[in-house]
Amino acid sequence: MSFSERIYNEVKQMSIRHLFNCISALFILLFTLILSSLWLVNTETNQMLALTFQIILIIIIFISISYIALTNQKKQAENSQQQHRAQQILYNITSAVNTGRALKEILNLFCKNTYEELQALNVSIWLITENDWLEYITGSGIDPKIVSQQRRIKITRELADTLINNSIIHDNKHVTRLAEILQCDVSDDNRSYYLPLHYNNRTLGVIRIKSSRLPLSHQNDLYELFSALAEQLCNSIEKAKQNQESRRMIIMQERSLIANELHDSLAQTLASLRFQVRVLDETLQPTAEYQSIQGIEQVENSLDEAYSDLRELIAHCRTPIDKQGLIQAVEKLISRLRKDSSTHILLQEEWDNSDLPPNLEMHIFRIVQEAMNNIRKHSNAKNIRLIFRCDENGHHHILIENDGRGFEIPKENDHPGKHVGLSIMNERANYLGGELRVESEPDEGTRIELDFTYSSDTNNDPLQRLSEISS
Repeated sequence: MSFSERIYNEVKQMSIRHLFNCISALFILLFTLILSSLWLVNTETNQMLALTFQIILIIIIFISISYIALTNQKKQAENSQQQHRAQQILYNITSAVNTGRALKEILNLFCKNTYEELQALNVSIWLITENDWLEYITGSGIDPKIVSQQRRIKITRELADTLINNSIIHDNKHVTRLAEILQCDVSDDNRSYYLPLHYNNRTLGVIRIKSSRLPLSHQNDLYELFSALAEQLCNSIEKAKQNQESRRMIIMQERSLIANELHDSLAQTLASLRFQVRVLDETLQPTAEYQSIQGIEQVENSLDEAYSDLRELIAHCRTPIDKQGLIQAVEKLISRLRKDSSTHILLQEEWDNSDLPPNLEMHIFRIVQEAMNNIRKHSNAKNIRLIFRCDENGHHHILIENDGRGFEIPKENDHPGKHVGLSIMNERANYLGGELRVESEPDEGTRIELDFTYSSDTNNDPLQRLSEISS
């Protein structure tokens, strides 16, 4: 049943109850009029008194009917106006929200328009993200001091039960406790309404609306409006997530298609050329000159390197980091490098406190992948050490060091084509909101450190954990 249908039924029920009361009152008056008429007919001594009484009753009945008619008309007008106002609020908010595409835009539009249409003191949205965190996402009219404080909390059993078992929370016990849990301003919080977001037996989060004055006079109408708003937002969130997932799947399918095409075309061609050059080298070994043999060996080495680069590109396109997680992807990368070389690789990880979204993990993995490939190609290192560390405050530290040949750090005025890999690594570090430091000297090895913070205390957009992979 739609919101307008529910409002119509409510108005209809109110009109029926009011009509019943009116008919009852008229019936009593008419019954009294009949009795007075019988009295007038049967009396002989008090006819004047009986006639006067009957006239007064008729006047009272006329006035009552007029009053009931005017009152009923006024009530119907008020109910109609209330219904129109509720529908207009719902339409204005939902039509504005439907213009948004990305999830961040949808939530911002919802807060802004709800704040304006309801003339509220503030509106905020909290969503349940990965690892059972309830996180502040966005809001309108929120005190910056409150926003700058802790913006996410762990879901407790009490909080989960409160959100699951209520459609609208507006009583002192629940409201005050929920405001404390969400670390909101609890002063005068009896004007706050908390609307849990439920979708297909799942709790997505909660909306908090602190009103300055109620937009609708009847509580039932107000609750119906709030329920409709929560339902509309749930549908918009799920639709946005489905669109995100569709776009992500399209990206992954495109990458897989490119990887398959590279494998079936260019990879096979390079493999064939490698085989032909190797046969040519073996054929010319007994008779050819040293320079010719050396030139063929250089071509063979170049083909080997090109083939290896192509295989890495294919693996890059197919990396399912969003499913297996960062550490597992790094372990798989290390295992592959161990098979290709005799390098000793040590991995130390203290990563249990990390709750990064997949798109950020993907950027970290690409940085590690680029660093490891450079070590394998250029450093001739005997030992490699990787450290992944994250503390309770969300400070992430990643170290990659080796004892290889090292290189000269590029200068600012160097040609832009040099060390493109380092430039891309720096861009990825900037996306993470962190800093990438590279220390290296010839014959002194290389040390790469990545530091960034991802937690509720940073200015990182919390919607990143809800966004699609964009690597």
